[in-house]
Amino acid sequence: MVRKLLRIQHLFAQLTGRLRSEEDEFEILSSLHPSPAVCGFPTEEAQLLIAETEVFDRGMYAGPVGWFGGGESDFAVGIRSALVEQELGALIYAGTGIDEGSNPYLEWDELELKTSKECLSVNAYIHRKRLLASLLFYFISDSVAK
Repeated sequence: MVRKLLRIQHLFAQLTGRLRSEEDEFEILSSLHPSPAVCGFPTEEAQLLIAETEVFDRGMYAGPVGWFGGGESDFAVGIRSALVEQELGALIYAGTGIDEGSNPYLEWDELELKTSKECLSVNAYIHRKRLLASLLFYFISDSVAK
């Protein structure tokens, strides 16, 4: 399904299912991320290319943002997010949909818009609860993985 917003459109899907007894929520989320819509397809090859060419690790960018509990969950792909650390400040994550026909100058302009102070402050106000949930999930999943 396509969800049309003021300036953009997003693909949206609702999935349902039951966990096998040997699986847990973290395994399911790990199998769904990173999203091919963000990193490319086939996912494994795209991830290798990203690791070889990008200067630093994407961290939580494009990872799952949301919650689960009581047999329910609600997640999205974290494409615009911030990791806030007291000593370092905020690390802002954003990207553009670069493909074969992309104009690099327009992609750069889009990235500038997505990371502008005005855009970030509005998004931070509107989505502060989601951001906190994202950060909480990131720290929980990071500690579980260790």
